[in-house]
Amino acid sequence: MSRKYYSLVSGLPNITLEDSKLSYGPAEFFRDMEEYVIPEHFELFRIFNLSVDNRNIFKGLVKHDHEFQKGGLFSSDEVEDILNDPGDTFPYITEFVEEYRSEVFDQEVDKKRLMTLYYQYLISHENRFIREWFELELNLNNIIAAMNARKHGIDIAHEVVMANDLSELLLKNSSRDFGIGGSFEYIEQILTVFDETDLLKREKSIDLIKWEWLDENTFFDYFTIEKLIAFYIKLRMIERWTSLDPETGKEMFEKLTRELEKGFELPDEFNKNKI
Repeated sequence: MSRKYYSLVSGLPNITLEDSKLSYGPAEFFRDMEEYVIPEHFELFRIFNLSVDNRNIFKGLVKHDHEFQKGGLFSSDEVEDILNDPGDTFPYITEFVEEYRSEVFDQEVDKKRLMTLYYQYLISHENRFIREWFELELNLNNIIAAMNARKHGIDIAHEVVMANDLSELLLKNSSRDFGIGGSFEYIEQILTVFDETDLLKREKSIDLIKWEWLDENTFFDYFTIEKLIAFYIKLRMIERWTSLDPETGKEMFEKLTRELEKGFELPDEFNKNKI
């Protein structure tokens, strides 16, 4: 039986928005999770910072002059240690560094290779929620990239991260929906969103698709680590939008606040089956 976090979930903070900033943001929540959840579950939160490490590791390998980006799992010294000896880190990072050291690639291809290994690692993760969340992210990114490539006459193969079966379909099918209408439920929403000329509105619509997915895929995850991870992802979205577009950040914050105010009452389906 999976561990339940009754007190943590039912007591998720009543966050407030002050001066266009979250008073309780993802960084604070991350630190709280390190203290209150078991180490095995905290590792699931750490995964979300790996995108920062990817950038630091790639830039360190190609020796570009760059300012170390904070917010990842590894310090500047730790990244340097990984580049010198990648044997004791996440397996996809080890594989990429070893490949890079053994062969010469074009830098853009190298970066795409890192993203391929990164997503292959995540979508094969032992945790169901992690697998499915990152596959959703991969699919959304790839579909938008393929549509942009098609629109501008660019080879789709140069833009898509080839990490799953759906990415293969994007290369092979020239129909309006790439032939994935039956296998990816959000394709029609994305096709509609893509017609939006305002890029901020388009990006907001994509994030609302993600938000909808989070709600649907944690609906029956009462008091589980998945419920807490979904809350963390939403906080990250709100923080990003608060800096990118304060009005959208406020809207998303209010949406999360309404969800918290509703609490975590069990739906009728659960009560009917309760012994």
